[in-house]
This record gives sequence, C-alpha cells and structure tokens, in this order.
Amino acid sequence: MNNELNEILINVKMLFNSGKFSQKIERIQEEYNLVSEPESSIHPVIGHALSTTSFMRFEKAVKRHTNDQDEGFRQYLNKLMFEKDITQATISRRSLIKGAALSRYINGSREVPTYVVFRIALSLKLNLVETETLLRKVGKRFKETKVDAVVMEAIEQGIYDVIKVEAVLRRFTNGEESLFTVKEQEEFSFNDEDLEIELI
Repeated sequence: MNNELNEILINVKMLFNSGKFSQKIERIQEEYNLVSEPESSIHPVIGHALSTTSFMRFEKAVKRHTNDQDEGFRQYLNKLMFEKDITQATISRRSLIKGAALSRYINGSREVPTYVVFRIALSLKLNLVETETLLRKVGKRFKETKVDAVVMEAIEQGIYDVIKVEAVLRRFTNGEESLFTVKEQEEFSFNDEDLEIELI
C-alpha cells in the first residue's frame, strides 16, 4: 500500500522493539490527568516534558474537559459530535458500525468493546487524549497491546481511515487481530489482498 501506512507499520515495530511503549502510554495518561483535573495540574506542566504542540493541545482540551469526570460515554460522545459538527450517521459511515448497533452502544444498551471505541475515535478524528477519555468513559484505557499501538500511531500520523488502520493492524499481527468482528470481516469481504501493505 502507500508510504503513510508503511510509516505507521515501521513506527509501531520500533515502538515495540524499543521498549518505550509503556512510557508512551504513561505520557498519554498524564495528559489525561491534566485535562481531567485542570485547575490543580495545568501550571506544573509548563516546565514538564511536554512539547509545545502537546501543551497547546492541552490548553484546548482543558477548556473543553473541565467537568469531564462527571460525563458519561453518551454525554462525552455527544459533546464531541457537536464540537466537531459530526452526526451519528457520519460516525456510522466512517467507522463501518451499523447505525442500529451504534445507537445501542451510545444509549448504553450494549457494552462498548475497545475496538468499537477505537473505530468511533478514528471516525471523529480524535487525538490521543480524547481517545483515552473516550476509553475511560467505558471503563477502559490504552494498554500495551498491538491493537492499541497501531491505533495510537495512526492517530499521531493523522490517519483516521478505519480500513487503512485495519490494514496496518493485520500486517503487524499477521492477520491475528482486527478492529472488526469475524462476522463484520465476512460481511465487508475483507481479504489480505485488499489490505496488503508492501514494506518500503
């Protein structure tokens, strides 16, 4: 496939081989804590190990997330949809989650698995802190897994196409992991030829 996907794959492999994956997750969780407790945490960050870009992202996120801890998954997702001017139908189309299933996830009548959170996050073009927040709303968080690594790297590279992220994930895990259920894979007729990535 194209160079941007190869870059994600190479970066994910380097992340795993370097042993720095846990440090990356810790940084995201520190950023999440800053966002969810802005009054007490925002000042110490100025001299901290955050880049200027990260800090600017925080300032924006802090303004938006002041009362974040009090919101549930539905409320937080609705807020993101409003801020980004994205409808539920658009999320459904971009994430390849059927409209009825997406409604059940949002209204709480169906448990939200991590892979669904990732697909929703990609469809909304969320940053890593917003994605961590969305995960927390369903009692999860970023973990040291191959799926998480691929999604995190895709977000950092600005690749939000669920199919492209799926292609990288399949290549990285030799087809053992997916953002889709087996039934969805059959329904969408995913095959390795369609999702093949040629390494550079």
